[in-house]
Amino acid sequence: MLSVRVSEKTRRAVARRARASGRTESAVVRQAIEDYVERESTEAPYEALRSLLGLVRDGPSDLSERSGDRVRSLLLARRSGRK
Repeated sequence: MLSVRVSEKTRRAVARRARASGRTESAVVRQAIEDYVERESTEAPYEALRSLLGLVRDGPSDLSERSGDRVRSLLLARRSGRK
């Protein structure tokens, strides 16, 4: 058993959500807590993205090394386009 105190504003929001979804207030709160615990229990942000890392195969390999050069050229091009 768990007892939680919330503001009146939050209680009303939970009640509205319960009515809109056809569930009890307890069911809405349980789901919110489960979602929160699942989201917060991730070991690190890296873990959430691990399957995507290293999948990019296109583009220049030295992009991060020359980012200042790229920004400078974009700004110069913008400036010359205004004149």
